[in-house]
Amino acid sequence: MKLSTFCILCCLSAGLSQAATYVWSGAAGNGIYGDSNNWTVNGAPNGYYPQSNSDTAIIGENAGTITWSTGQSYFGATNTVQIDSGSTLLCTTEIGDLNVNSFTLKGNSQLIFESSNALGLGRDFTLNFGTFTAEEHGSWVATNLPSFWTNWKTVTFVGTLDMNNLSGSGTIELASIKSSQLGGNLNLDLSGLDITGNNQIQADVTQVTENDIIKVLINYETVPEPATATLSLLGLGGLLLRRKRQQPLPHV
Repeated sequence: MKLSTFCILCCLSAGLSQAATYVWSGAAGNGIYGDSNNWTVNGAPNGYYPQSNSDTAIIGENAGTITWSTGQSYFGATNTVQIDSGSTLLCTTEIGDLNVNSFTLKGNSQLIFESSNALGLGRDFTLNFGTFTAEEHGSWVATNLPSFWTNWKTVTFVGTLDMNNLSGSGTIELASIKSSQLGGNLNLDLSGLDITGNNQIQADVTQVTENDIIKVLINYETVPEPATATLSLLGLGGLLLRRKRQQPLPHV
């Protein structure tokens, strides 16, 4: 009997430790990440919320702002967090570390780090923007942080800029991060951003610092087609010639 009970407890323990995919339902109506009533697994609540390095969290579209704070147990412990368009995940601390392996930012989603005292990075992580456009792209904001302990960590940016609907010129801001950092500066690996241009579009990714804020920007510009450029030059030449002919002759 004792052995059977022990086996049952071991099985239950093993089941609880398995990786789970949690989908945000928001059923509790309070926007709290650490409330199990806001999450489902396989379509139903299981009494837990994402809280281990094996868990995946999916926040669907237009979920509003979801707050993940150090007032909630297991703050910062999730393997992967996906934030869909129209949703915001606010990671806020008094003092605490984030230990997430990757964030996926879809559409116009937003990831915000803020703290009343100190927020630290416990590990490297990936920011995956998927395929994005100038009008619809995720963003990461980490500026309202009195003490930002980056601890020599690396944030890897990945994603592909959709060139099909670009026109004119512009700038896409993917991230704004406090540049005053503690424990070793943050390394931003931007090599995973695919911004390969074509004959019509030129694009480049840059990292600039302005007023104690590091910004990750993509600048793009539409290049006129050769025939269009030639016609523009011919038109300009014709206009100049016409003006020259219209100038009055000097009086003798």
